[in-house]
Amino acid sequence: MTVTRAIGIDIGAETIKIAELVADGDDWRLERKAIREHAKEPARVLREMLSEHDWNSVDAAAATGRMSRQLSLPRVPLKQAQLAGYEHLVDQGPATVVSIGSHGFSVLELRASNVEVFRENSRCSQGTGNFLRQLIERFDMTVEEASALCEQVSDPAPLSGRCPVILKTDMTHLANKGEPRERILAGLYDAVCENVQVLIKPRVSPPKVVLIGGVARSKRIREHFRSFLARHEMELHELDDDDGLFLEAIGCAAVATERPEPVPAIDELVGEAEEHELDAIPALKTFLHRVVRLEPRSHATGDDETPLILGFDIGSTGSKAVALDMMLAEPIWEGYVNTNGAPVKAAQALMQQFTDSEVAGRSVLAVGVTGSGREIVGSLMSTCYGPESVFVLNEIAAHAEGALHFDPRVDTIFEIGGQDAKYIRLTEGRVIDAAMNEACSAGTGSFIEEQGRKFSGVDDVVQLGEEALKAERGVSLGQHCSVFMAEIIDSAVAAGVPQRAIVAGIYDSIIQNYLNRVKGSR
Repeated sequence: MTVTRAIGIDIGAETIKIAELVADGDDWRLERKAIREHAKEPARVLREMLSEHDWNSVDAAAATGRMSRQLSLPRVPLKQAQLAGYEHLVDQGPATVVSIGSHGFSVLELRASNVEVFRENSRCSQGTGNFLRQLIERFDMTVEEASALCEQVSDPAPLSGRCPVILKTDMTHLANKGEPRERILAGLYDAVCENVQVLIKPRVSPPKVVLIGGVARSKRIREHFRSFLARHEMELHELDDDDGLFLEAIGCAAVATERPEPVPAIDELVGEAEEHELDAIPALKTFLHRVVRLEPRSHATGDDETPLILGFDIGSTGSKAVALDMMLAEPIWEGYVNTNGAPVKAAQALMQQFTDSEVAGRSVLAVGVTGSGREIVGSLMSTCYGPESVFVLNEIAAHAEGALHFDPRVDTIFEIGGQDAKYIRLTEGRVIDAAMNEACSAGTGSFIEEQGRKFSGVDDVVQLGEEALKAERGVSLGQHCSVFMAEIIDSAVAAGVPQRAIVAGIYDSIIQNYLNRVKGSR
């Protein structure tokens, strides 16, 4: 079988990469590359991409990646794809191939003795591209913007590459102390590097090192590796352009040229959905009759001469403020902004909203502040209103007072926030027990947001909630951390589970995580 065109496909957790090799005499030339996010619809996106590559004239093809099992093509193991891609782009000599992808990182040693040694990260998201993106988005920035901002920072903030939820807390504390964003981000990038570098064994790993994967495109990442390797008498070999991003796809195309098989028509490319063992759960909307929501209240007006009390909640994700009429003890104004990792700026933005409002002319008698940014914002308010007029409260006390204001009978509070989840027990208006989530992002609002934004057609968490309530059923995804949940969601997608059922399963997972890990046996 004569092969003149071969295509390699790498279907990862979030993107599809395609590389095309074309016969050029006795050699193979890399003709073109393409990458696209599949938003949990890999079959549709792949068909669209291949239709642009004149699939009908392709002589050979192969696939790799987490979601390649759906394809009626030869599957290439990750290690083999990396080896073939390296040999096509570089040479057949000894090398250490370091991959940093969205959901994992690995080291492949190609030793002189033709021995191949493969090591990969444990099943935790720390140090992966998804880990990096989750944390960067807290500053309302793209990965590219963050990379450019921290590229030249020489004194990064000290951060360790721990679980994202712990690192979020560390980053929030640094931001609350006024640490510049570029130093925090530089520390984050360096922590990712240090996580991956643990897998490199300088005494035995071949000294020629190649970095591949989306994270490796960051100049700070590459320079951190260059410095690390130089200290261990190793050397970073730079690939041309963005070839490192497509190395596995290129490797698949190279394997296809050596062992060509008949290529199926594009309509037959995606095989039958895999069977799954996920348990079905009832539709979430069937429980709505048991939910009573507080109705939005129209703001009180009060007397223009009555002083106000301002309340601020400076959270890790969102920041809120209200103005209470002193006599009515009811809100007459409220504001909301995203914190974006800058609690002082968030407080300043809220104050600007207040001063632009129709109640700004009334005097402010006192200010209460809570949330993760309460200390620094409390200090800021003290300079404006005097320390005797500013009250800093922890979140548990603030939750209790807020709940009792609306209903003095409240004895239990479940709170699921962006970063934390809390359980609070009251007796006669006093807090007698409280608990928070442990060092894991499962069961928090950020967990919902991180998993949900990967789905096609979902723009924000409001829309995500609407999708969950429209589902006719859900699937039980279990109680897992971000990286485990991503794998289970990918399996559900590969099995053809409807998107709404998976989204409903994410919310069910949040509930189960909260009940079992925060509330516990209480």
